Amino acid sequence: MIALFLAHARGFVRDLPGLILTLALPALVYLMFSAIFGAGSRGELDLTLAIHDGAQTPASRAIADGLVEGAARADVLAGAADAERAVESGRADVGVLIAPGSPLPSIQVLAASGRTVAAQAVRAELDAALSPAEATPSPVTVRAVGPEGDMQAVYYAGAVSVMFVFFAAMHGAMGALDDRRSGLTARLSLAAGSLPPVLGARFAWMTTVGAAQSLVVFAIAWRALPPLEPPSIAAGLLTLVLVAAAGSGLALAVVLWCRARDQAQPLSTVVVLLLAALGGSMAPRFLMPELFRDLGWLTPHAWAIEAYQAVLWRGEIDGVVQGAWLVLAGTAAAGFMIALAAERRRRLG
Repeated sequence: MIALFLAHARGFVRDLPGLILTLALPALVYLMFSAIFGAGSRGELDLTLAIHDGAQTPASRAIADGLVEGAARADVLAGAADAERAVESGRADVGVLIAPGSPLPSIQVLAASGRTVAAQAVRAELDAALSPAEATPSPVTVRAVGPEGDMQAVYYAGAVSVMFVFFAAMHGAMGALDDRRSGLTARLSLAAGSLPPVLGARFAWMTTVGAAQSLVVFAIAWRALPPLEPPSIAAGLLTLVLVAAAGSGLALAVVLWCRARDQAQPLSTVVVLLLAALGGSMAPRFLMPELFRDLGWLTPHAWAIEAYQAVLWRGEIDGVVQGAWLVLAGTAAAGFMIALAAERRRRLG
């Protein structure tokens, strides 16, 4: 198994164009996604607002209605803590808390670290709308919430890395079809004494490549991450490896149930794109309709992204993270067993 692993590694290193595409393309796409979807931090996009009206006066309701009307997306929430959590988790770009005040309601604008420009833009709009007299202090203040760093960049580092891990795994699994067609798998199985070491070597190599892809993306995103404690770093690395293993297991299962590349290539592309879309790799799941948000939990992508957000952004290792680890490890193990069963069936057939 070690010899087969090293053989895969030598072939990978010698294929310079493939090596560059495998390691550099995910990083480039991450930079593109973070630049496009993080533009709200520079005030270039319409913003999503989380609003809480704690005053419940005609003046405060008029302010809230004006914010809702002018925002691309706005949610009026029952509690101030709900608005703060929405900003910390990234479901909202900016939060607005309206409290009783005299002569004008007191307003606090909330923004996560890295989104302060968006908060200042909202504050400027509110100041202009309220038009306080020069002698009257502005009723609008800005408060930062959550850890330091760029939440959007952290989100897309996880989302893009997961998507490309699964794309690369499907490509790597195609080599197993070539080995089957040429008879190499059968000969290696005889030499190794059984089939599991042969597939195990490919699984281990694909997992290594997937982990390396994610490491490159997170290395580029490192400056956007909040300060991390050693437990969070260890949990992030474990998540990274489990994501790579899940992608490898699923890819082998999908590809080896096909007879040839003509079947496997379109099927694998559809599977990867569907999982990425439902799982939140292409757009955040909280922007999706409720049905699709629920369906997203059927994908390893959603669990992986939630685990990355919890571990790397909030510094938490909670039940969601532990559940994600179980889902990813289960996907890896089940995929490998299905692939093994498919390969044995082909040999017997």
